[in-house]
Amino acid sequence: MADEQEQRLFPLPVLHGFCCDVLTHVGVPATDATLVADSLTQADAAGQTGHGLVRLLPVYVRRLRQGTTKAVPQMRLIQQRGATAVVDGGSGLGQVVGHWAMDIAVKLARDNGVGLVAVRNSSHFGTASFFLKQALREHMIGVALTNAPSNMPPAGGKRPYFGTNPLCIGFPTSAEPPVILDMSTSVVARGKIVLMHLAGQKTIPEGWAIDEEGRPTTDPAAALRGAVLPVGGYKGAGLAMAVDILCGILTGAAFGPHIVNLYDEGDRVQNLGHLFAAVSVSFFGPAEEFETRLDQMVREVRSQPRQPGVDRIYVPGEVEHERAEKSAREGVPMSEAGVREMEQLAQRVGVAGLVSRLEQYMRGGAS
Repeated sequence: MADEQEQRLFPLPVLHGFCCDVLTHVGVPATDATLVADSLTQADAAGQTGHGLVRLLPVYVRRLRQGTTKAVPQMRLIQQRGATAVVDGGSGLGQVVGHWAMDIAVKLARDNGVGLVAVRNSSHFGTASFFLKQALREHMIGVALTNAPSNMPPAGGKRPYFGTNPLCIGFPTSAEPPVILDMSTSVVARGKIVLMHLAGQKTIPEGWAIDEEGRPTTDPAAALRGAVLPVGGYKGAGLAMAVDILCGILTGAAFGPHIVNLYDEGDRVQNLGHLFAAVSVSFFGPAEEFETRLDQMVREVRSQPRQPGVDRIYVPGEVEHERAEKSAREGVPMSEAGVREMEQLAQRVGVAGLVSRLEQYMRGGAS
């Protein structure tokens, strides 16, 4: 048997084509399947595997087949006033709902300088940074927030109440890669522990999680039964609450423990809430000047004196950008456990598996 830590490299077109085929075979329209495949494969390429194919595609397929996520959602613009709008996602795939909502935010920002769109009745939307590209290519600042199923306690608590509730903000640049802060409000994304457990790893770092009794644990299985911890203690818990207020209370979506877990096998929709914003830099001054000045800041930050043992200073989003460039050149690494998971999914859905697609790709055929 192959070592569980052994990895195999897959070209991005192979992963993307596989993801599209799987989704269209369970009823997702081709355009929407391409959008979701973009999100998942870009996450894997950037090293954000907790939001990539292995963790998310199987559960997306199960929820689509159950109807708890809608393959063809009836999305609705509930109201629009000035620079704000409210959207009902129709329980669609979060990437599809989020893309539509951010597009509205960008259009509102063109006319008003800022666009703010609240979303209710959505589903898991992958990486928040995925949506910022819609704003960044228009020389706008982009913001994406979402609440998530309950898996993190308030500071000092031992029972999950908040989700890891990520927040993401991105800034356009000129010569440098865009500056993108994409963070969960927990010490680590729960999906990372899920993947470590799936790969057979027996320990996780101290300080990541607690067990069901509120005791610190390094056992990934115990962590998944317990809760991940907020980053920075009460500060992270406070950020998680703020995101949940904006995404759950303000939007009219579910909040806290009332959000249906992604892995729930019942017949309930998730009813996640998101908040998207776009800010037109040109309403504050020339966009070119903003982007050039931000380029200067990025270079100055990188060139700051380093602490002992630090080889390099990174700005937010730079590590992911470089990983994505490397993956585009060399392929995306996937563990043997992950490959097996995808092969099993291919059999269940009735599409060609990753391994056969890779072999065909290496022979020069289509992915």
